[in-house]
Parts: sequence; C-alpha cells; structure tokens
Amino acid sequence: MLASQLLQRALFAALRGDEVLRARGIDVFDGPPADSRPPFVTIGADLVRPWRWKDGGGHEHRFQVNAWDARPEAGALKGLMTEVERVVIAMPRRFDGLRLVTLGLVSAQVKPNPKTWTQGVLEFRALSVMEN
Repeated sequence: MLASQLLQRALFAALRGDEVLRARGIDVFDGPPADSRPPFVTIGADLVRPWRWKDGGGHEHRFQVNAWDARPEAGALKGLMTEVERVVIAMPRRFDGLRLVTLGLVSAQVKPNPKTWTQGVLEFRALSVMEN
C-alpha cells in the first residue's frame, strides 16, 4: 500500500499545484468535498495489484480522477477533463523512492445528470517500482 499512498500524494500535489487549474479557480480535493460548488476535481477510486516479472516486482495502479461541473452540457467539463489529463500525464516519474514505469489514460467518461451535477471520470493506469 505504500506505493499507492505515494502515488496518491504525488497526484494530489500535481493537481493542486497546477497553475492553469488554479487560474481557473478549480479546487482539488483528495476525496469528496463536504460543501463545495463545482467546478472542482476529486481523486476517486483506485485499485492496486502486484505486478511481477522474473527479476522483481512492483505494482499496477488503476486510479480515477473525477471532474465535476454544475452545467448539464459536456463542453466545459470536457475542457476541464483535458486539463486534468495533461497534469496527470506530465507528473514526475520519480518521487519519494517510487518510480513510475508507465502512466497513461485508460478511459474517459462523461456522466450527465439533469437533476444534479455532471461528472467526468478519467481512469489512468500506472506501473510502479520502489527504488529503495
């Protein structure tokens, strides 16, 4: 679980520290916010599995980042999702003793809900190894 914790910490820092998201007034939360109005970004579900090869091992990470908007149309939300993807893909590949071997977008989905907010879900996959 250490690899997952390190990746989540780096992901949160990258999203929180991005100048474009900050300039747009986008808050970033490490889980569902108690009382916030969209647009904002949350770190969502993650799944971690052992990843092994002949001479070693690491972890496969599947994680989600959610983008939220109060408008029912998807255009503005897709713009926010594009920025989130840019930030995640540009993350450093080494931090706190963890090295990301690969990192990429697996899927992106917009979930409109006319009664509440529109949600964008970006799912990423990373392979990591500890370097200690």
